[in-house]
Amino acid sequence: MFLDEMPGTFRYPAPEDAQDKDLLADIQRKGWHHFAVAGGDGQPGFTFSVGHFLNLNHPELIVLGLKDSLASRLLDSAAVRIRGLNKPYQPYRLYNDIADGLEVMFLPVAFPHYKEYLGFANWFYQSLPAPYPALQMVWPDTKGVFPWQPGYDARFHRAQPLLGVPPASPLTQNRR
Repeated sequence: MFLDEMPGTFRYPAPEDAQDKDLLADIQRKGWHHFAVAGGDGQPGFTFSVGHFLNLNHPELIVLGLKDSLASRLLDSAAVRIRGLNKPYQPYRLYNDIADGLEVMFLPVAFPHYKEYLGFANWFYQSLPAPYPALQMVWPDTKGVFPWQPGYDARFHRAQPLLGVPPASPLTQNRR
């Protein structure tokens, strides 16, 4: 259902305002941009990337429930690995190279969540013949337990809803 690589038919969307022009220029200059969306009405804030799929055939990334400054640092760190080291992230594997002392796992984002969470990316990739891929960067609770594992701190469920299917095994330990 999702594209594996960027087709040659991609066209940049026409900017609708000065902000769009600036964001498109940033993607063309830097290769990607991230967008922070404030939470509200019981919904968590989130930050996501645009440009990784266009430039590197890498899924876009989204992280939920963290302060924008932290989410931005995590996505910047991930971009260094993706762009600078040419090391893609794979779904359902644990990674500890994004932030010292923090393991994360990436889950494929299910298409029904694209409209609610990836608005600018949807606009940006509107010329594609099929959906672009996206991965959710999932972080553990303060004890290192992930949302699908026994003992996860329920206080974090609202901050970090899962946008995709969790690993088949709740105790997944496949590290990278």
